[in-house]
Amino acid sequence: MSGLVACEYCDLLHEERRLGYRGKALCTRCGGILYREEPHSLERVLALNLGALVLLILANVMPFMTFSLEGQAQENHVISGVILIWLGGSHALAALILFTSIAAPLIRIGASLYVTLPMVLGRVPPAAAQVTRFDAWLGPWAMLEVYMLAVIASVVKLAQMASIHLDVGAFAFVAVILVSTMASSARDPREIWKRIEAAR
Repeated sequence: MSGLVACEYCDLLHEERRLGYRGKALCTRCGGILYREEPHSLERVLALNLGALVLLILANVMPFMTFSLEGQAQENHVISGVILIWLGGSHALAALILFTSIAAPLIRIGASLYVTLPMVLGRVPPAAAQVTRFDAWLGPWAMLEVYMLAVIASVVKLAQMASIHLDVGAFAFVAVILVSTMASSARDPREIWKRIEAAR
């Protein structure tokens, strides 16, 4: 069964074939993309994840927004909202926001770097298969986009009664979302699994 590829949309099995430069294989039943031929995908994923890591650190260290009301200004960070929710008694919600907006994205970037950096250097790290599976499982929990939508909704409401100024952290956060999405698109799971299988 190693030469077969299942369509993720309709589960139809196809025989895996070599593609041309930047070619893509489509499902004969539904037209979904089965796989692509992405040259140097590991190098691109590594570079994008390194960029995402730097941006994520900036998003959490730098001020996210400045809230001004009646002449008094207060800088807020991403973690500030989590702390306020925790102090307000909603411990489960605060823990969930902390996990989905900070911890899960950081763990995913770390997992990807753990696998791709050694592979770019020509070797397969220990437990690469388990880390790759864990990264895929954790994907739906790294909900940076949902967090950003919640922030935008809050800013729109608060702007009616106070002055809101987005700071470096907010722009870094948006950049993390864009760069992480690009890294996911550039990733070729077949290349990773081929290297893992070859190392066994």
